[in-house]
Amino acid sequence: MKGKFGFRHMAERIFTPIRLIMLSFFAVIMIGAALLMLPWSTTAPGSLSFVDALFTATSATCVTGLVVNTVATEFTTFGHVVILFLVQIGGLGFMTISSGVYLLIRHKVSLRKRISMTEELSHDGMDDLKRLTFDILKMTVATELIGALLLALAFSRYYSPGLAVWYGLFHSVMAFCNSGFDIVSTEGTSYCMFAEDPFILIVTMLLIVLGGIGFMVVSDIAHNRRWRKLRLHTKIVIPLTAALILIGAVGIFAAEFDNPETIGNMSVGNKIVNAFFQSVTARTAGFASFSQSGMTTFSQTLTIVLMFIGVCPGSTGGGIKTTTMFVLLVTIYATLSHKREVVIDMRSIGRETISKAATIFTLAVSVAAISVMALNIACGDQFTSSELLFEQVSAYATVGLSLDVTPQLNTAAKLIITINMYMGRIGSFGFFMAFMSGSRKPEATVKYPEAGIVL
Repeated sequence: MKGKFGFRHMAERIFTPIRLIMLSFFAVIMIGAALLMLPWSTTAPGSLSFVDALFTATSATCVTGLVVNTVATEFTTFGHVVILFLVQIGGLGFMTISSGVYLLIRHKVSLRKRISMTEELSHDGMDDLKRLTFDILKMTVATELIGALLLALAFSRYYSPGLAVWYGLFHSVMAFCNSGFDIVSTEGTSYCMFAEDPFILIVTMLLIVLGGIGFMVVSDIAHNRRWRKLRLHTKIVIPLTAALILIGAVGIFAAEFDNPETIGNMSVGNKIVNAFFQSVTARTAGFASFSQSGMTTFSQTLTIVLMFIGVCPGSTGGGIKTTTMFVLLVTIYATLSHKREVVIDMRSIGRETISKAATIFTLAVSVAAISVMALNIACGDQFTSSELLFEQVSAYATVGLSLDVTPQLNTAAKLIITINMYMGRIGSFGFFMAFMSGSRKPEATVKYPEAGIVL
């Protein structure tokens, strides 16, 4: 009994909640890679190389959308279905899906799995986790089915009824899960063929926003419909999301207005829709309605910033998250204003939250710097540092937009981007904490005097 308890205690120390999340994603990726390597997953004779299969499986599971093979032409229907399931599992999270199944068959969800879910969803409590799980599953099914129906109707103008339904379902899941995979473009140009079809772009935008705003926010709005009853998190996220979309759209519209390589030859109405689409999709969705490499330097830089920020916690997307950026900005304002506390809506932001936000930002910048240097070494003079930074941020923030660099990467560079996608989906904070948690010691009760360090 004692030995059993000792083994269980050791297992719990080793397999912490965040490590379980990492292992679950890794397991799904490896299974996906194995399936994509099967001869009937690809159209070309033989099978996909392990590195390319690993890259695609990671991109799908981490809801990124970066590809080294043209999905529409180089994968069979079976391969498309595999990618679809990987994106769905990756978007919702393995722990959320498994917990939902447990609840549906009336099994109790263990405390350990509940803790893992709170980590995976960035949820701040376990009291209403059961309700949140069902809300997530119901919202996902309802939103994806409605999106599939609307997109199928739109695609029916271009394709046969059967293809329109399949394309509608596939791209509805891709959009809601904030993944940029598409199976309509035979040349890897994503949504460029629909650049002047506002209906498809608007429906896709709505799906992206719903998937990126966060399950907790949607659940909060559904159960507390009045603004004053909403949680502080929701009150921050909604206006911040709207502001980022508007700023991005205005900036891109102004910078690309006369650019013939992007929106320059479109009508004013289509220019506005495409500017908003680029602003929305840059927040980790990865669909493109015009050439990313054809954008002005300003628009590419703005896109990098939008990708880096990403979407909201507890969503299907990545990035450092909108709330992290918000906490950092209000902290900077409070510091410059000589305020001792950071206060939002008559609530004080704790030091732990501020420290976590600063850590997430610092880790993201550090990973970007190290990764770009590694990519420069791997690629030599083939690409500029700015091009590699765009691809790295796109991978780390699980976006999927590309300057047509990713398909040309060598094996070493592909592996660097793969690691970035995996790390970005887990979250840099959780990723590095997983390696530190095993050596974590109880905090000392001794209070040491503060050191005077000049900053």
